[in-house]
Amino acid sequence: MIDGQTQTAESTQRKLADGVTSTGNEFFNRSQTVYNVPGLPQAFNPIYPTLMTNMNQSNEIATIIMTVNATQLDAFNQNPTAKLDDAQVSQLAYISSKEVFTFQNAGLSTSGQSTKDFSKQSWAIELDKYNPKNASKSLLFGRTALKLRAEETDATFAREKLVLDMLAASGAATLSASWTRVFINNEAYGLFLLMDDASTHLIDNILHGGNWKSTNTGVTYKGNALSETQEGNLVYQGDDVTKYSEDLYKLADKGEDVTVSKNNSQQLIMEFTKQLSQVNAQDATDAQHPGSIANLIDSPQHTLIHMAINFLIGSWDGFWYQASNYYLNQDLQTKKWTLITYDFDETYGNGIEDASLGTVAYENYSRPGAPRPLVTVFLNNTYYKNQFENTLKTIVKRFFKPSVVDARLQAWSEMLKEDIVWTRQIPGRSPGTKTTFTLQDFQEGLLGNGTASIRQWVSQRSAALTRQLNFQDNDDLPPLPAYTAGSHLDASGNVVSSNGTTISTGNNSTTNGAPNGTNTATQHTSLAVSVHSVSLGTLFVTLAVLSLNF
Repeated sequence: MIDGQTQTAESTQRKLADGVTSTGNEFFNRSQTVYNVPGLPQAFNPIYPTLMTNMNQSNEIATIIMTVNATQLDAFNQNPTAKLDDAQVSQLAYISSKEVFTFQNAGLSTSGQSTKDFSKQSWAIELDKYNPKNASKSLLFGRTALKLRAEETDATFAREKLVLDMLAASGAATLSASWTRVFINNEAYGLFLLMDDASTHLIDNILHGGNWKSTNTGVTYKGNALSETQEGNLVYQGDDVTKYSEDLYKLADKGEDVTVSKNNSQQLIMEFTKQLSQVNAQDATDAQHPGSIANLIDSPQHTLIHMAINFLIGSWDGFWYQASNYYLNQDLQTKKWTLITYDFDETYGNGIEDASLGTVAYENYSRPGAPRPLVTVFLNNTYYKNQFENTLKTIVKRFFKPSVVDARLQAWSEMLKEDIVWTRQIPGRSPGTKTTFTLQDFQEGLLGNGTASIRQWVSQRSAALTRQLNFQDNDDLPPLPAYTAGSHLDASGNVVSSNGTTISTGNNSTTNGAPNGTNTATQHTSLAVSVHSVSLGTLFVTLAVLSLNF
């Protein structure tokens, strides 16, 4: 393949698989585009009907190319923590091996909290930010809001993605993510993890099967911790809403709840903690009598799954240990709440201060003296404690063990290594800490024997748990029943249920098919993207010229 701008041949030679007569969209100077990555066996069927899309890709790296207002972009790069209007994105292209989607009038801003201390920023994308008010929604795989996570604390770039895949394999409602290269204004910004951000559409997608007209999607709060004494621990502090700081319980999205305003934004989280404090932890006895906690939490089993994964991965910056990095969403019809945990770069031993978290029994997992009412209401009940232990056992038997995880890590090691070398050579554009991770750090972090190795963490955590709960990790469980719920996007961007019923109609779809944005890809067409300089002005010339049909 030839770089259309410099007329330079790439250094690797590609081979078509047997029986294949055309390529997909190929990225210049990469030896392979799509990899064979082993999946994770399903531990439980999904609790909620989820919209399945290509937002969650594990076997390839996509590419995002943006044209952004240069003055606004430079302001973000120079002062990432400043409160600035979103930089206007006049053009955005998302390119995977089989799809190309383009957007206009998006907004771009820096994202995160402590991550802004690094020279490579994480970014938030709002696809509708500068669209006319009456325009149809711009959606990428059913999403209006996205994040580009720089993963600057994780040498492997894989921890967060692996956890999200594990949550999905456990049947939990979870954010989706996939890797992507990012270019802005003809400059390479590096490798990122493209993932969901809080929005009404996110909740519609992961809890309501992609029903974008659902009237049941209520508020979503985002839990946070500032210190060991200031954390979103869900402890009832009385009826004074000023005691529920927005720094700890941020109203991330109002959903369809028209009663919520800036003046009463903390009322519902106060009411949640009050109801939680009134739950009788002893009144649940079995599945038919789930107790008063089931009047507050929509699916106790779903909460147990999130607890189990947070414990297994040692998420010391997460919901259980740190009382941080979780969403709480209310259903407007039932008035019940659903917990969704997120932010998993500091897991599997990464950045951990207490190495015993890799082997500690779950009864001792909480930080000493730190109240966790939503955790203890389950673990102080005999029925739910048994359910939690069975959940742990099932997850370990299905996939949380070296015999399953190692193969996935091996595949990702091959898939990511060229882009790891590439991204580590790209300088950050902001003041702040410059990471010095190397290819060796990446490889050892995935499959090494050190304390920060994902492989080593999974091995010691699963071994310790089998001893503590006295079971074997071999998968001797009965097969799961066939899953008949859920939905998917069709070629026109419509959400279609498993029985063929259209749930939501896609916006901005075109006659040649588009899961929401404008789709400029056609069958049997290959797009070559150069790592040296890429612009949307030359993108589609390249697309037309470099068709590789055989």
